[in-house]
Amino acid sequence: METTQGEEAGRDFRNVPKGYQLCFNKECPKKDECLRFMVGCAIPDDRDWGPAIYPNIKISEEGCYLFATGEPQRMAWGFETLFEEVKSKHERGLRLAMYQYLNGSSNYYRYHHGEKLLNVEQQEWIIQLFQRTGYTENLKFDHYTHVYNFWK
Repeated sequence: METTQGEEAGRDFRNVPKGYQLCFNKECPKKDECLRFMVGCAIPDDRDWGPAIYPNIKISEEGCYLFATGEPQRMAWGFETLFEEVKSKHERGLRLAMYQYLNGSSNYYRYHHGEKLLNVEQQEWIIQLFQRTGYTENLKFDHYTHVYNFWK
């Protein structure tokens, strides 16, 4: 299942890195395109402080120097579809390789249940693992979503 969440992807606080500077400047001409402003408008009720861009920042028609469009990235989670056609003799080995790659079984289950999201590089590595084991059909994750890339 794939969802395209557009602006909502930037507003999902489980994806916002700690320390990410938020903006609340409603006068900025680029506010509707700025990831910092979109996330700032969607702060959860339990947050009452954090890093922010100060109101005295210089703004031009192009916005400010901290303007961030972000780049939506296709993230994934869930492994049931991948394992549907896997033979029992391969299942344990594939899971162990994924545990190791994802830094342990607890992380594996977080990626499986959507508590953590697989980035493009992780998705490719896992698909290649299945291909190296001889599987070529139905190599997809259970869920996909587009989220903003806060790190670029």
